[in-house]
Amino acid sequence: MKVRLLFIGLFACVVLMAQKPLFKNGDRVCFVGNSITHGGEFHHNIYLYGVTRYPKERVEFYNCGISGDVCSGVLKRMNGDILSHNPTHVVIKIGMNDVNRGLYAPESTKKADVFEKRTLAIETYKTKLDTIVRIFLSKNIQVILQKPTIYDQTAVLERQNNIGVNDALKQCADFIQTLADKYHLPVVDYWTIMNNINKEIQKKDSAATIVGSDRIHPGTVGHMVMAYQFFKDMHQSGTVATIVIDKDVKASNKVSENCVISNCVKNKNETSFTVKEFSLPYPTSEGQQPALALVPMIETFSVEKLVVKKLQKGMFTLTIDDSVIGKFSNNALDSGINLSMYRNTPQYKQAEQVRAFLSKMWKAEGALRTIDYVEIKHLGDYKGDRNDVAALKVYLDDLFKNKLSDTKYYKIQFDNYISVKPNQQKLKADAEEMRNEAYKTAEPKEHVFKVVPSI
Repeated sequence: MKVRLLFIGLFACVVLMAQKPLFKNGDRVCFVGNSITHGGEFHHNIYLYGVTRYPKERVEFYNCGISGDVCSGVLKRMNGDILSHNPTHVVIKIGMNDVNRGLYAPESTKKADVFEKRTLAIETYKTKLDTIVRIFLSKNIQVILQKPTIYDQTAVLERQNNIGVNDALKQCADFIQTLADKYHLPVVDYWTIMNNINKEIQKKDSAATIVGSDRIHPGTVGHMVMAYQFFKDMHQSGTVATIVIDKDVKASNKVSENCVISNCVKNKNETSFTVKEFSLPYPTSEGQQPALALVPMIETFSVEKLVVKKLQKGMFTLTIDDSVIGKFSNNALDSGINLSMYRNTPQYKQAEQVRAFLSKMWKAEGALRTIDYVEIKHLGDYKGDRNDVAALKVYLDDLFKNKLSDTKYYKIQFDNYISVKPNQQKLKADAEEMRNEAYKTAEPKEHVFKVVPSI
């Protein structure tokens, strides 16, 4: 609890107010980047927010991250991998590989021309990122810029520490702000929040890190922090619903938000009412729980407030659809409780069902992205039939053996590619089916609330 209070103090909460969705019905959003985007968790979290908060706004996200990519790679795959989706928006995060981390390795620092090469890498990054942005803007595509995540050069880890990489990424982050100002674009600042969190957690544990043991890739916790920062910098609404039970239905609906209240009955024995909320609370996984001690995700971006006024003094039991949610004092109910904090409500369970369908969709999309990755990065010179899996396997096995055998990652990706390539069309159909089920499951439902004196 002390950790949570500390970070709530460090990172001010966004004003909670109803707002229009960032992405609207029919929008097609490409997330463009390297392996951190390729891995996908942060934009999965953003999509989950969209489906649960705005279930009538059907939006499609496209994973356009490629492991190991740089700005020149984005330019090469611009038409076939990004513009082919006909995006209305692109969300760009690139830079981790552009700084050329190898130039900061201990052995490289001894070379006479290393500083010149470092400068050239960053200048090349600036020029090409500007070009990427101008291409999208020329096609009337809305652009959202994202500053890089950090390279952890302060944690005490076994992994070699290429000191200076994070400083180079700060230069990239500063340039992105300059680019945003130049073209009047929104920007999300991952670098600052992750750097600040790292400083705080490493005061107590020198081996703690908001990214992974490789110093580069955020895990589940880091990606949740990224989603929080995205919502914050994009000024997203924190209100799921504000349910205020006043003297009658008319008065209650007048002061409530994003919901409709009906069948309100108040007497000394019971206060009961029916509520149809138009959004669902944001459901978090078990793996994401540590992130909630670092950033006030639920308190800021999943506020499902229930207020019951003018109850007699004492303790009351709240039920929703006859399920006991908890016991609360009259003062707590008069001030308001955040139902999103209670994972046993029917609304939260409905949101978890949405997440379950989206998880299946992301699994199918992940397999499809493996196909894209191998074909973009490793099959550019392949002249054979890409539906001939046997021939593809021979080609990729030879490629790994003769050129890439020092990195097991490539073998894993090649084997995965051979496994999923025959199911490419089915995976596309499965992903679309799961998207449909997620939106269908997120549709608003009526729930019966009862507040009765506790015995």
